[in-house]
Amino acid sequence: MVAIKAVALTTVAVLALARAASAADLLPPPPAVEPPPPAYDAGGWYLRGDVGVGFNNNVSGNVSPDPLAGAPAGSNNSFYNSAVSEAALFDVGVGYQVNNWFRTDVTGELRGGSSFSGLDVLNYGGGGSTPQYGDFYKGNLSSEIALVNAYFDLGSFYGASFFFGGGVGVAFNNFYGGTDQGFASTGYNVSPSGGTLGNSTTTSLAWALMAGVDFKVARHLKLEIGYRYLDYGNFKSGSSQCLTGNGSAPFNCGGSSYQIGVKNLSSNDVRIGLRYYFDNDVAEAPPEAPIVRKY
Repeated sequence: MVAIKAVALTTVAVLALARAASAADLLPPPPAVEPPPPAYDAGGWYLRGDVGVGFNNNVSGNVSPDPLAGAPAGSNNSFYNSAVSEAALFDVGVGYQVNNWFRTDVTGELRGGSSFSGLDVLNYGGGGSTPQYGDFYKGNLSSEIALVNAYFDLGSFYGASFFFGGGVGVAFNNFYGGTDQGFASTGYNVSPSGGTLGNSTTTSLAWALMAGVDFKVARHLKLEIGYRYLDYGNFKSGSSQCLTGNGSAPFNCGGSSYQIGVKNLSSNDVRIGLRYYFDNDVAEAPPEAPIVRKY
């Protein structure tokens, strides 16, 4: 009897273990541990092109030199209403996106369509009735500018990516088509004077600060809208050639070797352009994975 009970208990225990093992086999396997996503690297070469307009800043007080060579002590002169008009601009460049927050490029730029104008009045300090000479100078300006630029991308917000940056390089500023329309006055006697100013190119240091926003418009393409402050140095005319003048005043019309110039040229530029990326999908960072809570 005892043996029969022992066999029965053993059988029940075996059946229970077999059922537990079978139930364990029905549980789903544990989820696989996914490797962390690779770090996003937006590296890649790109081409860029921009068009825009540059609003040149006030140049009053920056016109030089004073045309007083040979004038006696007590003479003085002043420039009035000196200005450099707006310029149209176009640039192209090549760059490299180092990662998703830093890029750099090299650009070559053409600026044109702007002009210089200014009135110079000279009071001759030679005793008796004081002669006065006036010269209204005009000329055209254009520039070729090469810059090395670096940008920091600040991240995206609803598809718009914001950035800021800076650049440094060289500017070749061209003055051409210069004219001088003037007069010589002594008491009530007024005679016309004037001349031309030769063409000249001045090489200057150029630097820039910029900020803006860009948008992805295609797989390889971004549209950029930006502001730039550009300092592009100085310009100077060629030598003056007097057409008429008062023979008693060699400095009338500036003299035969007078050059007019402007220093500290600067501009507030508004630009719109495109950047074309050669590599696939480097123009935009991938979306971040959603956060999933597990309780």
